[in-house]
Amino acid sequence: MERNSLPVSAWEEPEKVDEVLRAVDTRLDGKQAAAWPRKRHRRILNVVMKHAIRRRVLRTNPLPKGKESTTVTKTSNAVDKRSLMNADQAAALHDWIRRRPRGGERLHAFFATLYYCGLRPEEAVAMRVEDVTLPGPDAGDQWCELLIHAATPEVGKQWTDTGEIHEERDLKGRAQGETRTVPGHPALTRVLQRHIEDEELKPGDLLFQGEMGGILAGSVIRRAWRSARKAVLPPRLRVAHG
Repeated sequence: MERNSLPVSAWEEPEKVDEVLRAVDTRLDGKQAAAWPRKRHRRILNVVMKHAIRRRVLRTNPLPKGKESTTVTKTSNAVDKRSLMNADQAAALHDWIRRRPRGGERLHAFFATLYYCGLRPEEAVAMRVEDVTLPGPDAGDQWCELLIHAATPEVGKQWTDTGEIHEERDLKGRAQGETRTVPGHPALTRVLQRHIEDEELKPGDLLFQGEMGGILAGSVIRRAWRSARKAVLPPRLRVAHG
């Protein structure tokens, strides 16, 4: 790295700074990167510069400040509705998954929970039966409530302290130990009531389990979703709803 890296003093040359900024704003294919990754890359660079200043390697931050550095990296939180599935497409996808010969009913309940409650997959696979508040057995036309308090992302055995594929964490973007409650549509109430009954689940059991009773694997989730999209959606829509 030392042989192939420029000295830190290169940051004192405006031309080199501009060259680096152009590089972090450009994808490998030569096209301009999207606004959010460009903004993230510049934030990372600023952290590096502040570290160099603290270590007295640099005297000042060479990166541009103010409007000059932010106007080109504006981002928007608005959702492009063209990328969202409509109710008919969702129904067709869920119905195809439900009729899947291997674990279809179980996966249908999982994807229905994502659809109606907007959960992240790692939040849904961490849920226990006791985290769902359902109305009475004859009240399928009422809303249910989900308590979300943990996430179990699939990070790989080499990255966890336990050697397991999954690692339990707090909710993303929230304080440690913080929870949130999510209302569930009456249609989801019916799905979850039937799912819990058919699987004979107890309060402390995982709500969505794999075939062997453990955490529902990400590979199973991804395979089912890809197959459903391929079977139900026309080619022009598969990328948009990926």
